[in-house]
Amino acid sequence: MTVWQTTGRITKTGYARNDCGRTLRLNIVWARGTDGECYTVRPGETISSKVARGVRTFDGADTC
Repeated sequence: MTVWQTTGRITKTGYARNDCGRTLRLNIVWARGTDGECYTVRPGETISSKVARGVRTFDGADTC
């Protein structure tokens, strides 16, 4: 799995791409608040979750 974040002027977005050879259930993990929704992610697919800029920090992705 590959994870990364982009930061805009108002929001930040966390991404996770499934680099495994099998389907996974993944969500984006944010500190100090609610994590992103849980998705079924096929190999090669990418998910994302957007939050307002501020005290929230991107903590990667996890299985759910």
